[in-house]
Amino acid sequence: MQPETLSEFFERQGYRTFKSESCYWYDIQPGFYFFIPYHRLITPSKEELKKIFWGERCIAVRYFTTTDSIGKSSYMIACSDKNYDITSVDAKYARRQTRRGLENFQIRQLDFKELANHNSINIDTLNRQERKPGIWTDKRWKRYCMSADGLSGLEAWGAFSGSTLAAFMVAYQMDDYFEILHHSSATETLHLYPNNALVFFVTQHKLSSSEVNHVSYGPQSLDAPDSLETFKFRMGYQKLPMKQGIVFHPLVKPFINNITYKVIQRISMTSTSDFWRKLEGIFRFYRETS
Repeated sequence: MQPETLSEFFERQGYRTFKSESCYWYDIQPGFYFFIPYHRLITPSKEELKKIFWGERCIAVRYFTTTDSIGKSSYMIACSDKNYDITSVDAKYARRQTRRGLENFQIRQLDFKELANHNSINIDTLNRQERKPGIWTDKRWKRYCMSADGLSGLEAWGAFSGSTLAAFMVAYQMDDYFEILHHSSATETLHLYPNNALVFFVTQHKLSSSEVNHVSYGPQSLDAPDSLETFKFRMGYQKLPMKQGIVFHPLVKPFINNITYKVIQRISMTSTSDFWRKLEGIFRFYRETS
């Protein structure tokens, strides 16, 4: 996949996108732009940021950069073990579960048109994580899947018990990275370990290819529970150090202070909108930038 194809994927979903010198950007929230692709660390110049802030409808940008650049110390979650096998999985917490999951489920690719009918799995996942289930309405999920349909490089993989889908992931391949964008699973099948089977099979399959050197879950999350990252580490994934850069428009920056943050924090705790939860994470990361 090329970056412009990934940009088209987000544009089809209704996001506003544009290209600057360093990368493509999409408005993950109104006025807040996130860079793509995630695995290409960038260091945008002051002049580039100036063009973005004054030439686009932009309040702030978020990107990933090298450890020697300005930003909040963070990490990518990735597996780069070309010899990945069952011994790569944590022996105490995940190896037995992975073996059982592989016995219980068949792992295969599925069509995005088929995946569009399984939004209930997203709702299950959000409820377990104590996040807002309204993030994925049926309409939004169908648009997500139809936006991916037909775009080269985007793939959907699922864990099946017969014809029943228990867990799935959406991912794409670019350069030597296989990047996982989305992963959900049905609550009623968790005791059979579909997530372990899915992650293990896809990770091993992709790393066995000469075209893939890294399977990545992307960056440290702004708001996901710690248990999600613990699962990935037990499946043989590691932290790849980097920094997260968050830069606000010069006219907005003076209003980023403790008072503003506390107000947003209170709203995010009671609001049903995903916007406030993400905004709280952006403010928190920005205040911790070094």
